[in-house]
Amino acid sequence: MPSLFSRYAVLVGFLSLPCLSAATVTPTRSPQFSADSLYHLLLAEIALQRGQTQFALNEYYQQSKSTQDNGVIERAMQIANYLQNSEIGLPLAEQWVSSDNKSAKAYYQLAYHALKKQKYEQAMKAIDQLLILEPEAQLETLFLTAYPAQVSARKELLTALTQLEKTFPDNANLLFAHGLLEGENGNYALALNYLEQAYAKKKSIPIVLLEARLLTLNKQEKKALQVLAEALTLYPTSQQLNLHYIRALIANRDYLSAETKLANLLVSMPDNTEILLMHALLAYDNKHDDAASDSLNKLIGLESNQDEAYYYLAQIAKRKKQISAAENYLSHINEGDRFLTAQVELATLRIHDNRLNQARQQFAEARQHHPDLANTLYALEAEVLNDNKQTELAYALLADAINKFPQDNLLLFSRALMAERLNNLVQFETDMQELLRRDPQNPSYMNAYGYTLADKTNRLAEAEPYLRQAIKLKPNDPAIIDSVGWLLYKQGRLFEALSYIRKAFQASADEEIGLHLAEILWVSGYKAEAQQVWQKLLQKKPNSEPVLKHRAQWEK
Repeated sequence: MPSLFSRYAVLVGFLSLPCLSAATVTPTRSPQFSADSLYHLLLAEIALQRGQTQFALNEYYQQSKSTQDNGVIERAMQIANYLQNSEIGLPLAEQWVSSDNKSAKAYYQLAYHALKKQKYEQAMKAIDQLLILEPEAQLETLFLTAYPAQVSARKELLTALTQLEKTFPDNANLLFAHGLLEGENGNYALALNYLEQAYAKKKSIPIVLLEARLLTLNKQEKKALQVLAEALTLYPTSQQLNLHYIRALIANRDYLSAETKLANLLVSMPDNTEILLMHALLAYDNKHDDAASDSLNKLIGLESNQDEAYYYLAQIAKRKKQISAAENYLSHINEGDRFLTAQVELATLRIHDNRLNQARQQFAEARQHHPDLANTLYALEAEVLNDNKQTELAYALLADAINKFPQDNLLLFSRALMAERLNNLVQFETDMQELLRRDPQNPSYMNAYGYTLADKTNRLAEAEPYLRQAIKLKPNDPAIIDSVGWLLYKQGRLFEALSYIRKAFQASADEEIGLHLAEILWVSGYKAEAQQVWQKLLQKKPNSEPVLKHRAQWEK
């Protein structure tokens, strides 16, 4: 699981190494270089140009020992950092310090790799020497990138750090590190105390960001916002700080202020694609469609996040009832994460416009262009057809697809569910039993089979083991919790059923779960509460035919 603070661990300077150009560090020419060493160094540089980085590191490491040259050591260290290889990085740093015990850079590297190897006493000694050589050394990045993930190791590092703090009690970087480690261990109040001390001595952006994050975790969102706002008066042009401030505004549900702040940032950074996308999405959510469209069109012009931009331009067009424009935008999404969603939306628009054949042709063409997604596209087309009251066509399509992909579980499961909707329980059972033969511990299959047996047959005893096993495998799945509750209802165990379905509805305000809850409440005598559930469902979808019919059925 990623660290709570890993998002702030931005590698800078010597640790970042975005590239490994030969010009970055040039080995010192000296009489000690033999022809053999020069040959191996040249071989290593050629390997770097070819992307053979590990080979280059091995060559440089050997030559660092052979030549004892600081330039060679530094170049080897650079490659070790790029590969995050502390097995070689640590001995290189030890060699560098031994060769040049006045180099702050060498001690920084020794501290970094000793921390990575969890040799904390060695790391603290290196930091001690580094602070003697360079009292204002920037250590935030060092600790952010090298502190341990394990609680026990962090406690060991804290012990070593506490000893070093006795020598440098007022060092803001060490106070920052102490706050970081305490925060990682969940001691937020103590961590904040250290960070406040650190910030009083050194008003740096990493300290502010970590303090704001800890305040948020400690349920002090408004104070976190205040800390970020105050820091912006010192660092108004910091993109990192501005973006965290905007995220804090969003976390505090101040969406309008966040949008305004983003718009202001775009004045000075009009081509910043991250800010453009954030602004576009916030403006869209705030229903400022013209502002959102401007940023989305700029993203397209900058060839960044184009699929996302076309998708939201389509949503804006739909909101404005500009159907042809929405179709045009969706048609531009031909790949990527939004492709399948765009296909569904495009087909739905065409079916609603009485162009069923065009929608079906669209899916056929998509399968031709994306044969690797053909099975998924068949399943999606069937779902779109079913959602638009073309269930017979959907069933026939799935039968054809299964002939082409007989071993595809997604298609078989889709047909089973479609058969259930058509009350073809024979086909439903045939398909579900085959799926459970192929994958007997699949909780989704067990849930679908058990629920249908409970809902549409009197085979409750047969349904129960499937649902009990499904909830054992996925105890927090609202659909499975609902199915168990529905089984209990069918068995006449009303109050047990209520406890399950209440829990399912709290976890997911799904319409079908809500209808189950309303029915059981009504039958149990809680009619006022049942009416509240129907009302809640209608607030979400005012003209829902299933909800209106269900309420009318029970209230008559």
